[in-house]
Amino acid sequence: MSTITMTLSSPTVELKDGKGSLTASVTNGAPGPERVVLGAFPGVESTPPSPTYATIPTPLRTIAAGATEQYLVNFDTAGAAAGSYPVKLIAYSADDAPEDYADQAHVVTLTATKPAETPKPRPGFPWLWVIVGGVVLLAAIGGVIWFLLKDVNVPDVKGKPQAEAVQILKDAGFSTATTDKESDQTAGTVVTQSPEANKSAGRGSTVNLEIATPVKSVVPAVLGLRIENARTAFQTAKIQLDFTQGSTCTSSSGFLQSCVVVGVNPDVGSKVNQNALVLVRTEIRQNVIIEPNPINICMVQPQICAIKQ
Repeated sequence: MSTITMTLSSPTVELKDGKGSLTASVTNGAPGPERVVLGAFPGVESTPPSPTYATIPTPLRTIAAGATEQYLVNFDTAGAAAGSYPVKLIAYSADDAPEDYADQAHVVTLTATKPAETPKPRPGFPWLWVIVGGVVLLAAIGGVIWFLLKDVNVPDVKGKPQAEAVQILKDAGFSTATTDKESDQTAGTVVTQSPEANKSAGRGSTVNLEIATPVKSVVPAVLGLRIENARTAFQTAKIQLDFTQGSTCTSSSGFLQSCVVVGVNPDVGSKVNQNALVLVRTEIRQNVIIEPNPINICMVQPQICAIKQ
């Protein structure tokens, strides 16, 4: 029985302008860490295979024993006809084939609606009604301006989930603007707000919210380094290291030979989640050979930097 389980935030996704998303919670029930992949596959078999319309940032992750990871799955059916599209999500071990977990697949139904048609322009009103409407409109604008200029206290939404914070501010008469901020706080919660809580602000004004996102690590510059030094750099950056298919060594041996990193995937300088898995390709090199400008072979020939099977 598989130790990898998954739950979805919703079995259906109502797409707006062809776009939508859901959250998949994947749990590792094994006694040790597991390299887990969340994959999207066609919901029905067809030739050629139907598109999944899915994008999953960082689909391969190492999940600690008993831990749960949140995967954000984005969908984009732009250009597709209105209708329902089934997409199959499977969480599986990177050491196995996804077909081995087919009985645990979750089918998500995407609903794409036809864009609303632009209404035809209405015929003009008689002049009398235009004048009457203008007077009424000016009176209404005056009332709205008075209402908007009336200051109210900004609610305290720090630490609340984004959707809840936005609704609280909306109910209080404010609009919101959000930006992401790397933080150790729970992902998706409000880190800061401006204006601050209990400050007076005009009704209808905008409250700026910074939303917590996981703190990222930067892939260190390890090209040309001995694997022992590369491991130290990865530990300092809080990133996990694994070897690609075709790596010829995992440690240095002898006085004249070193195990050297010649490829990194993702590339040096890329931002990844903390504890994410970064692949390196290694080769045995003579210590007397110096490479002043090493080339990332994983970027030049990505097909040779696949995960070890």
